Amino acid sequence: MQMTVLKASVLAVLFAVSGCTTIEYVEVRPQCEPVPIPALPSLDRGELWDALGDAQYREVERYINGLWSVIDEQSAVLGAACRP
Repeated sequence: MQMTVLKASVLAVLFAVSGCTTIEYVEVRPQCEPVPIPALPSLDRGELWDALGDAQYREVERYINGLWSVIDEQSAVLGAACRP
């Protein structure tokens, strides 16, 4: 019981000394610039598929689609956050 009281006292003193008694408000504004679109090379899909094989081609395709979905999502978030 004494240890709990001692711990509570120490925490109260640390809180008072640390300056946590004041509240500081920080304004957060999104950066409302368009998201840069990645420059992807123009590739012939048939040649790429022949060179990589089906499994690796599907992996590259998933990666590229993932890039586009991230860009689309970021654009949607900025569009919603930056409306006047």
